[in-house]
Amino acid sequence: MSPFSARSASRRGATDPSSSPSSADEPSWGQELPTWPFATFFAGYPLLWVLGLGGFAADLAALPMFGILLLRRGLRVPPGFGLWLLFLIWMTFAGTQLDSAGRMIGFVFRFLNYAAATVFFLYVYNSSRRALPLSRAIGLMVLFWVWVVAGGYLGVVLPNGSISTPMQSLLPGSIAGNDYVKDLVHPKFAEVQRPWGAPRAYNRPSAPFPYTNTWGSHFALLVPFAILYMRTAAVRWRRQAVTVLLLASLVPAFSTLNRGMFLAVGVGVLYAALRFGFRGQVKWLAAVLVLLGIGLATASALGVGQSIGSRTQYSSTNAGRATIYREAFERTLQSPFIGYGAPRPSLTLSISVGTQGQFWNVMFSFGFVALILFCAWLWSLPLRTRAAPGALLWLHVVTVMAAFMMFYYGLDGSQLVVIFVASALVMRETAAGPEAAPLTPPRRRPGTGLARPDVLSGWSRYTPGPTWSQGEDDD
Repeated sequence: MSPFSARSASRRGATDPSSSPSSADEPSWGQELPTWPFATFFAGYPLLWVLGLGGFAADLAALPMFGILLLRRGLRVPPGFGLWLLFLIWMTFAGTQLDSAGRMIGFVFRFLNYAAATVFFLYVYNSSRRALPLSRAIGLMVLFWVWVVAGGYLGVVLPNGSISTPMQSLLPGSIAGNDYVKDLVHPKFAEVQRPWGAPRAYNRPSAPFPYTNTWGSHFALLVPFAILYMRTAAVRWRRQAVTVLLLASLVPAFSTLNRGMFLAVGVGVLYAALRFGFRGQVKWLAAVLVLLGIGLATASALGVGQSIGSRTQYSSTNAGRATIYREAFERTLQSPFIGYGAPRPSLTLSISVGTQGQFWNVMFSFGFVALILFCAWLWSLPLRTRAAPGALLWLHVVTVMAAFMMFYYGLDGSQLVVIFVASALVMRETAAGPEAAPLTPPRRRPGTGLARPDVLSGWSRYTPGPTWSQGEDDD
């Protein structure tokens, strides 16, 4: 039986009263894949970070997922997924341009990150909602966001702090002494920067990641998950706790003075407000605008704008980025098809070309063909998820943010995992059909075990009981 015929049969079994109970319980989409490999990364990240494995966490979690997928038949991929696979193949061709062991190590590390994100995408896309319910997946993503916020507070309270990890002691000195490797295995809590002439140092939180920009990109991409959880979690105290934490997260977020993060969150929230407004969901529109207003008011009260202006005055970041972007394009013209395999030192600045944004990294490292393939896939994600029903629109917002964040942020680490998970969840629900209605806070009808109709999705259906926790209902 083909996947399509199996899907149709499962739908008939779920709606035909004459069908057997066992067939009605079978998932109409996906396979019964174990959840623990997926949860390992998001729930266990702090432990891996303390061990010095934070930079390799996604790769480690993807290994058992890959093994499980290899043993399964009938795996599905969405239309257009071949573009991404072609990008990975073209990237391997670009590896022939590597000219040193250090660059080879960096290339392998980056390829493994891409491969890990690919495995996460396929795993989520092929998991049945019974094996990986939306509630569990989004709850784990929010837990990951909690770790990011906690690390941000570490950077605020102990900006000069760092930890020595077991991984650091296990590596040979020649490898552990590499600046990038040292940032991974001897993590700092913050980047302490004092540009020449600045009246004070700027303590910019970065934990549990090596750099402040990495913290900012993760925080921005995970905020939509937190907002979604605030609206859809089944238990009231969990919704309230995330609401309080979202407000508290403004402290480390503003401390980063990260303009790219502010831009991404601001555009994402405004875009969501407009989309909800066009759908006639006035409560969502009002809530989003209130949230944005609180953020702007808090930023103004804390003088964030003045701090950003002061740092920009003493820093050459704007001119430096423009220069490095221009150099990346001009040098790629000299090797347009397969690039240089990896970033290379700039001819004019003390930084490397291909390190100031994912767009420029792909272009310079792998050439224009790889850039076209990469952009075609990444920019297709907002188009493929634009019809996300109900509250799942927030996951579509993640893909919209990624579409422009790639110009100034690197997205080839666990950021890509977050983007791919958001995309896979929406695509899975869309492909599975109306019986896979999106999240709403479950509310039991008096005297029944059934939930109220799912009005947010536009689909009139009933769902059994709470979806976020067994037997809990605080409404």
